[in-house]
Amino acid sequence: MTWHRPSLAEAFAITAVPVAQDTNSERFISHYPPWKLGTELPIPPPAFGAFGGTVYGQAALAAARAHEKRVSIESDKDARMGIFSIQGVFTRPAIQDRPFVHDVTPIQNGRSFAAYLTSTRQSTQPSSIPKGPFSVSDANLPLNEPCFTCITTMGRPRESQVSFQQPVSAQQMYHSILSQRAPDQWDSCPQLDLEPTVQLFPNAGHGAFPILDMYKVDMTEFNKDKPYTDRRELLFYRPHKPIAQDDPNAHITAHAYASDRNGLLMLANHVGFARSFKKAATLSYSFYVHSNASEAVMDDKGWWLLEFRWTRADAERCIMETKIWSPDGKHIASGYQDGVLSAHDTTKVKL
Repeated sequence: MTWHRPSLAEAFAITAVPVAQDTNSERFISHYPPWKLGTELPIPPPAFGAFGGTVYGQAALAAARAHEKRVSIESDKDARMGIFSIQGVFTRPAIQDRPFVHDVTPIQNGRSFAAYLTSTRQSTQPSSIPKGPFSVSDANLPLNEPCFTCITTMGRPRESQVSFQQPVSAQQMYHSILSQRAPDQWDSCPQLDLEPTVQLFPNAGHGAFPILDMYKVDMTEFNKDKPYTDRRELLFYRPHKPIAQDDPNAHITAHAYASDRNGLLMLANHVGFARSFKKAATLSYSFYVHSNASEAVMDDKGWWLLEFRWTRADAERCIMETKIWSPDGKHIASGYQDGVLSAHDTTKVKL
């Protein structure tokens, strides 16, 4: 089956809606449901919800759009503020049958640096068009408590007085593996990366996953017998439909979207939770862009590389670090995710 795979312009489509005149906030509403893990598999799993990368990227993009509304950029487009960081907290599961309503409030709006708070909520009832496109009028429905909140920082581009990164890029570090085949010759990124599901539906394709083509490098031999902290997973990606080249903040939100893909599930595979899987959920996620926003712009030729590692796990929580490498080996961004990961206790037998 051929699935419709939305572009970023569709998946992250948001429209400004009126707010009370005495408020300092801007309000935006989304128009399309977030992608849900495993929905396009022959036997969709029942226990998984909407992909958290959608609200994460969308809320940050809403902050960027709010800033653009507040300042004039037409005479100095190259100086448009680029996203520096996204620091988000997830508080409720997202629901597919209703839009996100993003309320964006300025914290700081200076000439060279800005910060915005985005509080994202969903209505207490489904949309009248539950599969979308959602109507702007849905913003008038009663809203629930926030499902996501983030602070997005932005700044103007700067000349580098000093620039350094780790001396060996991921492309160099794993060259013997990556050189075995072209990026798009690896299996497509699993729609639900838990070993039993992948074994049941191997290389099931992208499904309806929006925005990006993503492929998973086989790191089985590299990870064999290594401590969990030394294991790595790698994903190649690039836009599957063009993203406007003059909108670097849209590209940054696409990178943030990619960096949330299957990370906690891949750790579940490593620690042996896949067959007794109970729960994986992001609590908080911080994403940092290390360069000027223009360096995050993607085209339809170069393949970007995500490098995942997990440095600590305890008390049903884990920390995941993600590095984003440009096609030419520059370390462009990093993500740090605090999440919950648990399995059913298989030692307990019910009589």
